[in-house]
Amino acid sequence: MADPAPRIPVERYLLYGEPVQSVEARFLHVEPIRLRSGRHEWTIAPHAHADLHQILLVTRGGGVMRAEAERYSIAPAALLIVPAGSIHAFDFTAGTDGWVVTVADTLAGEVAKGEASIVRLLRQARCVNTLDGKEADALSAAFVDLSREFVWSAPARMLAIEAELIRILVAAARIVDARSREDASAPVEAELIARFQQLIERDFRKAQPVSSYARRLNVTEDRLLAACHRRFGQPPKVLIQRRVLVEAQRWLIYTTMPLAEISHALGFRDPAYFSRVFKRKTGETPQAFRSSRTGSALSGQWIGSTLASGRPRLS
Repeated sequence: MADPAPRIPVERYLLYGEPVQSVEARFLHVEPIRLRSGRHEWTIAPHAHADLHQILLVTRGGGVMRAEAERYSIAPAALLIVPAGSIHAFDFTAGTDGWVVTVADTLAGEVAKGEASIVRLLRQARCVNTLDGKEADALSAAFVDLSREFVWSAPARMLAIEAELIRILVAAARIVDARSREDASAPVEAELIARFQQLIERDFRKAQPVSSYARRLNVTEDRLLAACHRRFGQPPKVLIQRRVLVEAQRWLIYTTMPLAEISHALGFRDPAYFSRVFKRKTGETPQAFRSSRTGSALSGQWIGSTLASGRPRLS
């Protein structure tokens, strides 16, 4: 296989369907889920926000969130985290509602003041389902109060907005931390999986065998296999292949790179082999996948708001 190529930038958007523009350092927007999703027939196509995180609270309805290589079923009340730069999409059931806040990475970092739990919260996509009543009520109250402050012009409005954002971040971080502790039946194994995922993200273009990953993790292949089966229900090889496939899909949709360049960048020995593997895994050729998805990826109208102006505004 060929040597790995440099990472190719993926096109980004301010918000779904909105033309590309620079993100202001203190950008923040909050709205009910039904407003935007309803206008798009409850389907939000794959897209990304380069410097914006999103936190969603789904209180009614449900559906599916896709984020990079993962697919999450949504069962209210549900907390969803979409980190900056993550390719994601939603297929909501009709009538789904709740809240979504979109916040600039710089603003989130500023109010978090380096708190480790919030840094971890915004590092990867998550879906925490069936929140208990206390958790859901606390998050919902914070979203309601943030939306109220967002449209007011009362004294100290900016401080109030930041305070409500902190409430949401802290509540979300505590929920995720509690679930993580419940799910991590073996802390050592959880650490092994985390390190394996980091290696995949760093080296998936090098087409290395599972034995190479196991050696660098200082475990046997059998132990890595068992850990992956318990955590994902799949062997390590499938996880590596899936990450390569996700990158191929991203480049097919969000760039105009020729297939030969994509196959070379992802470590395939030739474009024909890349096409065969891609079709076997997805049921479509790379050409068909690209042509069926790029037509609607760049359309739409959006409303954006920013804290920098002091009041909501139409963009």
